[in-house]
Amino acid sequence: MEKTLRKSLRKHHLNNRLTGVAADAFEQRDIPGKGAGLVAKRFLRRGESIIKETPVLMVHLDAGSDMPDSTRLEMQRAGVDALPVDTKLEVLELMGHFGGDPIEDRLNTNAFGVEIGNGGLYHRALFTQTSRLNHDCRPSCILNFNPTTLTASIYTVRDIRPGEELTISYTHALATYKKRQLAIQTWGFNCSCATCMLSPGDRLLSDDRIQQIKHYTRELTDWSNRSRAVPEIAEALVKLYQEENLFYYLGDGFRLAAHTYSSVCDRYQTLRMASNALVYGLQVWDDMGSKVRDVLELMAGPEKHWTWAQRSEEGRYCGE
Repeated sequence: MEKTLRKSLRKHHLNNRLTGVAADAFEQRDIPGKGAGLVAKRFLRRGESIIKETPVLMVHLDAGSDMPDSTRLEMQRAGVDALPVDTKLEVLELMGHFGGDPIEDRLNTNAFGVEIGNGGLYHRALFTQTSRLNHDCRPSCILNFNPTTLTASIYTVRDIRPGEELTISYTHALATYKKRQLAIQTWGFNCSCATCMLSPGDRLLSDDRIQQIKHYTRELTDWSNRSRAVPEIAEALVKLYQEENLFYYLGDGFRLAAHTYSSVCDRYQTLRMASNALVYGLQVWDDMGSKVRDVLELMAGPEKHWTWAQRSEEGRYCGE
């Protein structure tokens, strides 16, 4: 695996690093209270690919325990020194929050955790363009990492107006306010996004919606005889995702809704929900991964899908 990793990185440097694939899509500006950030230069439609890039530096997570800190820091500095001059400058221009060794500080502040291979080789990966995207608990973009090509891809998850900031989420979006604030502090700042700045009462309502989303998801994925899943719950789940501006999860919501309608033999609604799941899930799910294949199977013929008529025992549905 490490031989493959070295080969991929060598090819990456030989072929030049991938940068913004939509050069006219954004520009860097100073964002009040955040420092530098990326802002849309034109209207961006949901699903646009705006950045594709490979990491300029990767550090195995076990490096901190497998060697002395002085050796690791020296290797990190050597890695950055070996980069092309313009790329090295991009690294040094990134913000650091914690102090100490300048490269380590930029890694701690800007690197993303990535997993390579089935064996789970965990690394910190530094992307100079992606790192300029600020955090928002309800982001306008999504980050996908391909462990085969070592490429980070940024897609818009909703329509974005000119002048609007492009953001991604650094934390798990399906967390309550206090848990999100605690998690984001590991990045060296407190979140002041619109969702976190809601009034205390509205924050409680938001937290309640998050808990309801988790509850409905458990119900809809329960295929036992005790399941209380019905189409009304599936519709409510999709609505909750929309109310919370959790566009990242809409594909999952529509997919569960398609499963639920299929389980009660509603062919039309199954196809409608599966189509929506594909529209919203393509940029979020792995390319041709299990979720994409599942939705395509539903669209090809709901009656042949494993969910068909699975919740029709009592004769309430399926035309009985």
